[in-house]
Amino acid sequence: MFFFTSLIGFAALRTDGYAHGRKAVSELGALGAPSAWAFNLLGFIVPGLLLTWFALALMRLARRRTGPMLLMGSGLMLAAAGIFPLDPEDYASALTIAHAVGAMGSGLLWALALCWLGPLFSRQLGWTFWGRLTPCFLAFVLLNIGWQAAFRAGADLLPGWGQRIGFAGYFLWFAVTAILLWRQRFKLA
Repeated sequence: MFFFTSLIGFAALRTDGYAHGRKAVSELGALGAPSAWAFNLLGFIVPGLLLTWFALALMRLARRRTGPMLLMGSGLMLAAAGIFPLDPEDYASALTIAHAVGAMGSGLLWALALCWLGPLFSRQLGWTFWGRLTPCFLAFVLLNIGWQAAFRAGADLLPGWGQRIGFAGYFLWFAVTAILLWRQRFKLA
């Protein structure tokens, strides 16, 4: 909720023609953008820390650590994307590179975690359907990468929508898994 509320709210506050389809999410928190630190805090840092907390809760329940540790890394990388904002004047700056590493690293670590978590959910937690569906969320990562690559290759695509679809899959997966985890914890109590 923090991410999408921030995405919609801070974009609505912009008077410079910010459009979801044409602009990257990171531009809302870029150096010099109006309310950049507020967006980075509410859109990247807080969600990243909440996802890290979620990974810790999952780790306490799971016997295997690899998947939850990768999720923890994904959350920390998302927070890092907010701590190091994009510098639109210098894409080669250390700040922009750190932002890109955080943004792409969060998706990469999440994608890797999905490979471990599907079997863990099915076998250990009894979430058979969700365990089988979890690896399918890799499609959101691949769609995002493909969309961005097609745009960079000159295809007539609006680059912002690929990012938003990728983020939707990312946060949807966490939301459903959090609900299942919450229900599981009450069963065990």
